[in-house]
Amino acid sequence: MSKFTGARRRNDIDFGDYVKIEMLRYGAPNEFYVHKVVGSLESNTWVDVPVRWPEEEKIHNKMEKVLNVICCGVDETKVYRVRESDCVKVEVD
Repeated sequence: MSKFTGARRRNDIDFGDYVKIEMLRYGAPNEFYVHKVVGSLESNTWVDVPVRWPEEEKIHNKMEKVLNVICCGVDETKVYRVRESDCVKVEVD
């Protein structure tokens, strides 16, 4: 993983950062998968964590900081939205 310097960062976690997100596993302990952040914004729609597939983004009653992410090495074509508070930032050397 390479580090992105990001000239126009708006949040602590923003474009180019990596985060871990809890993914639901049936019949086994949940796992944290590494995701790449492709954008950040405030919204009232996001996928609840732990992430279950297939799951659609849900509309919530409040605005939160959210991240648009892709799952590294699994399905890098699907972008989905998760709350920033549900993510753990991965520090890249």
